Amino acid sequence: MTLKTREYIVQLIVRHVQGTLDDTGKKELLEWRESFPENEALFQRMTSRVHFEESLKACEMTGKEMESEWKLIYGKTIGRRRLSMRRMFQYAAILIAVVLIGGIWMLGDRDVELPGDSLMAKAHLIKKIKPQAILVMGDGTTVNLKDTSSLASLVSTKVALSANKEILTYTEGSVDTVMEFHTMKIPRGGEYVLVLSDGTTVYLNAESELTYPVKFSGKDRRVYLKGEAYFEVERDTCKPFIVKANSLEIQVLGTEFGVRAYGDEECVRTTLKKGKVSVESEGCGVILTPNMQASFDKKTSQMDVREVNVDLFLGWKDGRLIFDNCSLEDILKDLGKWYDFDVRYAWEDARLIPFSLNIKKHDAFAEVLQLLEDTGCVKFDIRDNVVVVK
Repeated sequence: MTLKTREYIVQLIVRHVQGTLDDTGKKELLEWRESFPENEALFQRMTSRVHFEESLKACEMTGKEMESEWKLIYGKTIGRRRLSMRRMFQYAAILIAVVLIGGIWMLGDRDVELPGDSLMAKAHLIKKIKPQAILVMGDGTTVNLKDTSSLASLVSTKVALSANKEILTYTEGSVDTVMEFHTMKIPRGGEYVLVLSDGTTVYLNAESELTYPVKFSGKDRRVYLKGEAYFEVERDTCKPFIVKANSLEIQVLGTEFGVRAYGDEECVRTTLKKGKVSVESEGCGVILTPNMQASFDKKTSQMDVREVNVDLFLGWKDGRLIFDNCSLEDILKDLGKWYDFDVRYAWEDARLIPFSLNIKKHDAFAEVLQLLEDTGCVKFDIRDNVVVVK
């Protein structure tokens, strides 16, 4: 299936769902459905009530919040530009379109020859996410964890129990008189898994740093985070595990949770999947139970706690990129971390357009851009390592 055909079929199905498909479109859609049995099966699945309910049930906003968000978007994009009713339908169909496209893309496994100047050809130049990290030792020595000989050296000197290009596992080793700290740095476009000396597993996301002792000693197990990580903490009732992120202290005994603490973001978010955690800052603290999230505003020092769909915030750890009614600016900002690219907007109002995506994190970036373009709301160009939104 060619890219043009795929995009066109997406638009036909969106208009079918909206009830705005004309007779010509109905005929073309019917011909497509009848051309292959898998086309009809896909059409039935993608337009079923169950599919849409499952796709939309992850929405974290209340009805009032959704209405307020839409008014804001309308005022800053559609209202200001005085777009036609047809264009308004395109915006209203964004959520539907992207849900559909996730399935339509499955038809793209037939060989297509791409022109060298096409979006897909250019986007393939953006590198895929892959395990990569830099380890900074206690004496300042840096180790590139993509280097096989360096990994072997960590094991031979008994710093690590095992090491490869994806996972570094520490060993308890002997008792040290001086505590040595290491720092794991993950660049843009990277990710890595770290197993600490107590058995705790840490999944580090792109543009993140974790500073930790080679061997835990004392009354607690304390680590320091910049960026985003998911923790599977080994239980030890005698030594609580503490994550320091900005001015926050997240304390646990044994549990699974995620922390997002990027320096350029206004809030530090702690999302709990299993167990129980305490989130504290300057004497003010809250206790989280599963499916709860604490959002700490770094400017006001206010803490907001709410129930969330944890997959929206922790899906990256399991190889999913999930965005629910998020602005294009926020989506591209995150994708920029994971795929290592910068963004420029030729059309500023495009920043606020809302999209929903649920895709595999390790898919080629070309596919992600095409999903967004298929909605008909934005266009992209790629110049060197910059994605231009048109």
